[in-house]
Amino acid sequence: MLCWIEPDLKQFPWFEPPPAGALERAQSLLTRLGAANTKGITPLGRRIADLPVHPRIGRLLIEGQQRGVAEQVALAAALLSERDPFIRQPREYGERRTAQHRSRSDTLDRAHALESYEESGRTDSEVGSLNTSAAKHILRTRDQLLRLLKPGREQAASGSASDSSFLRSLLAAYPDRVATAREPGSRRGLMVGGRGVRLADEVALADEDLYLCIDVDGQATEALVRQASAINRDWLPAEELSTEQRITFDPATERITCLRQVSYDGLVLEESQAGAPGEAEIAQALVEAASTQPERSVPTDNDELTNFRGRVAFLAQAMPDLKLPPIGESELRDLLPQLASGCRSFADLRRAPWLGSMKRLFSWQQLQTIDREAPERIEVPSGSHIAVQYEAGRPPILAVRIQEIFGMRETPRVAGGRIAVLMHLLAPNMRVAQITDDLASFWANTYAMVRKDLRARYPKHSW
Repeated sequence: MLCWIEPDLKQFPWFEPPPAGALERAQSLLTRLGAANTKGITPLGRRIADLPVHPRIGRLLIEGQQRGVAEQVALAAALLSERDPFIRQPREYGERRTAQHRSRSDTLDRAHALESYEESGRTDSEVGSLNTSAAKHILRTRDQLLRLLKPGREQAASGSASDSSFLRSLLAAYPDRVATAREPGSRRGLMVGGRGVRLADEVALADEDLYLCIDVDGQATEALVRQASAINRDWLPAEELSTEQRITFDPATERITCLRQVSYDGLVLEESQAGAPGEAEIAQALVEAASTQPERSVPTDNDELTNFRGRVAFLAQAMPDLKLPPIGESELRDLLPQLASGCRSFADLRRAPWLGSMKRLFSWQQLQTIDREAPERIEVPSGSHIAVQYEAGRPPILAVRIQEIFGMRETPRVAGGRIAVLMHLLAPNMRVAQITDDLASFWANTYAMVRKDLRARYPKHSW
């Protein structure tokens, strides 16, 4: 159609329009094959359109002719276009077909098997046994494809150069099927576009980090590759390679790292440590990571910070008329940019001055009110200043030894006198002996019984 009409296929008066996604994928593939561009069809595209085969196969034939391996790629094109001539032996339940040899290309192996059959009539090969009728049909198709190619002046390649030219021709036809192994020696990989792939047992590829997925069975989670062909990194077009520095957060070490990545069409080929980025970039990356994982980046073991948040939450509920600003997760996220400056890890961020930054959310008058109406500590008759435990929705708790409050007649009150502190009265072993929010009643009615029990257990103490 690109040979006949304007390049914008969306303007074509379709009788039944194809799905938009299918049209976009088709145009994208033609662009990758060099058959089309933003202006429409290219001279190479017109040559491909003259061949009655799929554009991939047309690109393979033309590239193979230019590289001097026209006969081999024509045979491969026939194999990829026609019914598989290799007999699949029936197998019992659970048995797998596994490649008995190692090679750089399943497609090249299959072409060699057909060449051997043509020369000697041999039907057995490392790839499998040939169906002679199907094999003859493949060879006739090859001859037809060769006749369709316009004669070229390219010199025929031979030996290892021939194999290399063959594999490079496959790359020209399958530029969007490049894949990398997930790890050295793994049969699982990642293909251009982010699709996961797995080499089938019959694939003969061994320890190749970079390869083409020639025959792919699509699956929901991981595509099965039935034919693969290795490629060399330096065969990839330089204009398709990109190098960039990526600042990322490593969840394992909780640190910001800077990686240098070399990619082909979005597929990462190489990754290495890069030089240290600027402080602003590090801080931004740390803020983004911390925003999604506040439970790991906010210091949960900082008693002062926890206590201040508890005091504010308690007082905001007990005295709503004060209109104190909240300190929830969104407010903590808003503090991250100023706290992340100079930090490279969550550990650094947890050591940042959170309490000071948090207090700057309040006016001087509000901070004075918080200290007065929800005091951090309360002085008791012994002279000790005991920390008060605050929690929103519950009365604050003062855990203190009984002997330290001798002489305290009334229960301390907070929040403008609205709420009595819940007293956890402790024995000498620091365990709770009595809980009360009415000290006057405790001294008048309960203390005598408590004193009798404690005196028996702790006779050396004054009761």
